[in-house]
Amino acid sequence: MHGWGWYGIWPFGFGIISFMFGLIFMIVFGVIIYFLFKNIFNPNSNKNHSKGDEYEMIRILNEKLAKGEISEEEYLRKKEFILKK
Repeated sequence: MHGWGWYGIWPFGFGIISFMFGLIFMIVFGVIIYFLFKNIFNPNSNKNHSKGDEYEMIRILNEKLAKGEISEEEYLRKKEFILKK
């Protein structure tokens, strides 16, 4: 008999246990959705390098400029691009 007894109002029984599993599932599902949206719709998500990476890229640019592999104009353009990110 379905009622307010030991099994509660849940159609499959288990009372509080099924409620807790459902609640845990909804929390986990919510956390997954939150992180997906945070990573997809974050305006800064295309910023995928740190300050250390910027310094390394500029160091390489400096070496290429010193060796004459790139022109000063190209150096300045690439350096500005790196620092803009």
